[in-house]
Amino acid sequence: MPRALLSLLLLLLLAATRAPAQPLDGAAKAPAAPGQCPDNMDAFADSDEVLTCICPAEQMSQGSVWGTDLYTTDSATCRAAQHAGMLGRRGGTVTVEIQPGQPRYPGTTRNGVQSQNYGSYRASFRFQGTPQQAQGGAAPAQPATLSQCPDDMSAYAESAEIVTCICPAAQVGQGSVWGTDTYTADSATCRAALHAGLLTRQGGTVTLEMLPGQGRYPGTTRNGVQSQNYGSYRASYRFQGAPRQQAAATPGAPQLCPDNMSSFADSDEAVTCLCPGEATLRGAVWGTDNYTADSATCRAAVHAGMIAQTGGSVSMQMLPGAPRYPGTTRNGVQSQNYGAYNASFRFTGDPRAAKSTAPVQAPVAETLQRTGQVQLYITFRTNSADLDINAAPVLTQLRDTLAADPALRLRLTGHTDATGTAAINTPLSQRRAESVRQWLVANGIAANRLTAEGRGPNEPIADNASESGRALNRRVQAAKL
Repeated sequence: MPRALLSLLLLLLLAATRAPAQPLDGAAKAPAAPGQCPDNMDAFADSDEVLTCICPAEQMSQGSVWGTDLYTTDSATCRAAQHAGMLGRRGGTVTVEIQPGQPRYPGTTRNGVQSQNYGSYRASFRFQGTPQQAQGGAAPAQPATLSQCPDDMSAYAESAEIVTCICPAAQVGQGSVWGTDTYTADSATCRAALHAGLLTRQGGTVTLEMLPGQGRYPGTTRNGVQSQNYGSYRASYRFQGAPRQQAAATPGAPQLCPDNMSSFADSDEAVTCLCPGEATLRGAVWGTDNYTADSATCRAAVHAGMIAQTGGSVSMQMLPGAPRYPGTTRNGVQSQNYGAYNASFRFTGDPRAAKSTAPVQAPVAETLQRTGQVQLYITFRTNSADLDINAAPVLTQLRDTLAADPALRLRLTGHTDATGTAAINTPLSQRRAESVRQWLVANGIAANRLTAEGRGPNEPIADNASESGRALNRRVQAAKL
């Protein structure tokens, strides 16, 4: 073979051994490593892309989030991933799926991130995969068909939707509530459910329905939650289902009076309600005969001479505001001076009507539900712990309340007036509380749901200088444990 040809063949062989191998047509290429997640997904709006990306730890605490499970595309991607339970605070890899816009995005507080409510937005995203156990001991994610309740229901305002959702225990103790049974749409959902008696503090599942706005939202204290008065608000909601503990009200009997009449301001309504003895001892009063709407209702009734300190039924008429409210001391109650106020009330009826010095008993179930405790005006034989026959109606109310709520446990505390010595009264009050406990056990209530103790004359709620005050001090208090 000629030398030139041999040299050419050697050069071609050497080049072939040094050249990198070229992939064959159709051969699989190695996937590119995922890059860092965008701050938000707005650049992908109006697409149906699926994106896998990495959230660095420093990005987990940055930006705002709107929605729950479905997020507006301008939500902070990595912070939304933590809210959804896909990542912890150290970050990691997520897969994001772009979705169409939604008419609303309810906000919730979850996994240490608070997302906000938002209305209609043009595009959304959600995360693929199963949420991991949130850091800090939070419960695993619930099935997608039953999601966490929104912090409030503002996102559903002006709709008629019915929503079933889960209240975690952490949410039951958070937020403010306006109204009673019907709540403003911006009331804290889970705390309102506790107020309404649909949940315990351990949380649970609730169903609520959206309603139109109301002209007023009266506040009450119930189940350990104090809701506030509010005037007109654009949207409302209420819970479906029976409260865990129903108030045992006598048909046709007046309801308990509100603490004050502020929620009826700017109306001309007439209201009839019941003032139990313990309610006459609370709150401040401004004016004489005409009272500011924020005056304590039952204490004003005593000042006006409509009832004794031991309570009774009253009727009131709402009135416009007045330029001044002169204060007086009358019937053992001192009212204060006040200038102009936007609304008033006065009592109707004859203040000369006979007033009993026997304490008026508050409805047991309703008062326990509202305040967590109730004063029981149970009659005993004089200087004895033997129950009088007249004690039966109150004891029956108490037994029925316990029977209606098997989870309810009570502390029974006996109290006396200041007549006699503490050496006699303290053990007497203990025996009286124990008599109530034994009656309940004998009538079907488990003994381990009740405790009994006596405080004698040491914790009066009224002045022992008057017969009505002494009558209010002679009581057995039932308080939720």
